[in-house]
Amino acid sequence: MRMRGRRLLPIILSLLLIVLLSLCYFSGYLRDSRQSPDDGFLLHLAPETKEDPPNPNTPSSNPLLNLSDFRYLLASNVCRKTKRELLAVLIVTSYAGHDALRSAHRQAIPQSKLAEMGLRRVFLLAALPSRELFISQDQLTSEQQRFGDLLQGNFIEDYRNLSYKHVMGLKWASEECKKQAKFIIKLDDDIIYDVFHLRRYLETLEVRQPGLATSSTLLSGYVLDAKPPIRLRANKWYVSKKEYPHALYPAYLSGWLYVTNVPTAERIVAEAERVSFFWIDDTWLTGVVRTRLGIPLERHNDWFSANAEFIDCCVRDLKQHSYECEYSVGPNGGDDRLLVEFLHNVEKCYFDECVKRPVGKSLKETCLAAAKSRPPKHGFAEIKALRLR
Repeated sequence: MRMRGRRLLPIILSLLLIVLLSLCYFSGYLRDSRQSPDDGFLLHLAPETKEDPPNPNTPSSNPLLNLSDFRYLLASNVCRKTKRELLAVLIVTSYAGHDALRSAHRQAIPQSKLAEMGLRRVFLLAALPSRELFISQDQLTSEQQRFGDLLQGNFIEDYRNLSYKHVMGLKWASEECKKQAKFIIKLDDDIIYDVFHLRRYLETLEVRQPGLATSSTLLSGYVLDAKPPIRLRANKWYVSKKEYPHALYPAYLSGWLYVTNVPTAERIVAEAERVSFFWIDDTWLTGVVRTRLGIPLERHNDWFSANAEFIDCCVRDLKQHSYECEYSVGPNGGDDRLLVEFLHNVEKCYFDECVKRPVGKSLKETCLAAAKSRPPKHGFAEIKALRLR
């Protein structure tokens, strides 16, 4: 009997477990059946998720010229961050790999100081080409997270894509900064510029021509009068007759630096979308496109020097004699630090700490520049086998 009882015990326990499970199942079924059909459907919905933030990598609904798939790889909101009206926004054409140059600009005059002057700055970039080995997109993203002043389009960095970059900058400034900024200053990243002089010039314009920023046209800078296209194939600026069939370009502004306002930028961008694309950006936009719109050019050629040596001598004379510089714009001659030295020294002239150059002391008469031989920014190591003696 004991053996039979031991054999029946597991069977009885199993039957009790089956009965308990059955009772749980049917009680749950009866409870669920009392819910409405809609409630039963809701049981199968995925949990509620938060809406994803806007992604700058999504295609833009606003194409750029003939780029229907245009989008920003890096977007900037430097104008929206400001709580006051801006005098101008600076759009700086920069190659994506020129991180050292952009660093020099920020060191020469940081965004915080520009803001005190009623100015903001953004650097215009394009997508990195496959040949670029010295900077990555992750590095650009890190730079953007730190400074927030990069505007990068998804077209490839290339000399013949500068017109896309130029229009991207004008379009962004006239749309994103329209409510805040009155003027737009376009410049290249390898250009030395006296931002204090430019600010004073814009303030003078406002006094002299009230309403200029919002109702009139403005294109001001170094005017290059009608020039013939270069037809020599070996030249960097070679233009075929198919690209540009005419004998002369219309007068245009140097892309080194020029000043415009939001209404003018809007008109140029709109007209550029109706004109055949041309890769020499300043000639096309401030020459060909401008001529179609009948916008006049304001000449300020006396601001500019074509020689970096004159800018170098300006810095020397500012340090030694506090002489005012004769020029406000010029190339940096490959010296990234020259902009820093120039702006840090020229600023004192706007606190009346400089003097006019004496007669016979012009830069053309006194500037003796030393030839500078700078090491390349990047290079490749070369390993050679040496025979040991």
